[in-house]
Amino acid sequence: MTDIDPQKGPSAAPSNAAREAAAAFIQSAEQNPAAQSAEEAYGTVGEAQAQNVKHGHGLAIVIGLLICALVCAGVAAFLFTNGTFSHRVSTEEGDAQRVPLSDARVLAAFDEVTMDPPDISKYAYVPQDALIGPKFNDIVVNEPVNLGASSNQVVQCTATATATFKNKGIEITVPVTLPFDYSVEGETWVPGDLTQGEPTATPLASANASDILADLDDHLMAHDATYGEAIAEATIVKTTSELTIDGGPITVSLSKTIEEKKEDGTTVNELRTCDVVLAVAWSPEAGWVVSVADAGEIDYQRDEIPDAAAAEAQARAQAAVEASANDPIKLGTVKYGDTVTLGDKKASSAPAIGTIQKVEKAANLAKGNKYSNKNATDNADGNVQLVLKLRQPVELKLNGTDFRLTTLAVAVSGLDDNGKSLIGRQIKYISGPMEESFGTSWCPFGIKTLEIGLN
Repeated sequence: MTDIDPQKGPSAAPSNAAREAAAAFIQSAEQNPAAQSAEEAYGTVGEAQAQNVKHGHGLAIVIGLLICALVCAGVAAFLFTNGTFSHRVSTEEGDAQRVPLSDARVLAAFDEVTMDPPDISKYAYVPQDALIGPKFNDIVVNEPVNLGASSNQVVQCTATATATFKNKGIEITVPVTLPFDYSVEGETWVPGDLTQGEPTATPLASANASDILADLDDHLMAHDATYGEAIAEATIVKTTSELTIDGGPITVSLSKTIEEKKEDGTTVNELRTCDVVLAVAWSPEAGWVVSVADAGEIDYQRDEIPDAAAAEAQARAQAAVEASANDPIKLGTVKYGDTVTLGDKKASSAPAIGTIQKVEKAANLAKGNKYSNKNATDNADGNVQLVLKLRQPVELKLNGTDFRLTTLAVAVSGLDDNGKSLIGRQIKYISGPMEESFGTSWCPFGIKTLEIGLN
């Protein structure tokens, strides 16, 4: 397996150096006097020292054989580096020499490869500018392998690399493999189809907070549909972003006003405010992923604005009621025993004539009626249980005396619980005889209740 640096290109082939070394070795061996025959180098010595001829001749043979061995080794190295003994691959029954897959051939093949860029649209909140690439790095050439049966054998070699694409916001790397098949006819390596692995993306810049906040409603709905609907389409009052290339939080303050018209013309303005914290994190498969880290409680404030025309009409009606309240109910001349009816018992929506109260503070009751009778008790010796506080005063003439009464004594002894359940209730009408015996210290008579209508 060989690593290739595409920046430096293929390194100088080691076979060239081997060839040069072997050739130099052979040339030096031919020029070396030691390589001459033993007879030329040692012939005279053999004649001078006859007793050592046998020994000297053996030594010469050993030296000669050693020199021959060295020469043969150099020649073999020379022949090997020149391809005479290079690796052969069997493609059929016979042997065919294979040209080595050079670094230059691999780099040229990658330069010619056509590779489509990854789909950048699946990465959220990154710039969608066109990707630049591919740029192939980390190229590795693996060892050749023999594939198939010996009768139909294919020699294949693969090269792996990393393809890099990028723009200003993202870098995407894709592992790739490029196969090569050896062509015996062309004595060359032919590249096949490029195969790609799964891409991995890394950010080159932080996410854009404005792009994320443009989808704020979607993020809130995904977090909590009820919450998201309540604050949907709110105005962003304030934004605090702490985004970096590692992600981070975005804090937003939201405000939303809802206007509603009621049947009476009143306009109801409801102000809703809250603070939301978004968390932004990087995913190598999906880009920037946004989640709601904290959804603050929504604060509701209501303001009711009456319709101008309706408010004016209501004011007029109220003024009319107040004016009519000062208009007295005139009974004319009456005598004890006469039955009187206060209020309209036939009208379904008539205003109340007054309110039932307990008998207390008789001095104040007498002051309101401008009547005082020290000979009578506050409750007519127990016969009067209630007070009718009139909305309008009653004017009448009794036994030649004119009275203007704002409170009347009411006797309800015939009712269950003596009328306690009536206390605090508004009275639509009341009817009964005017009894002198039911007169109190604060009212000249008491009405013996025969009929009473509640509002």
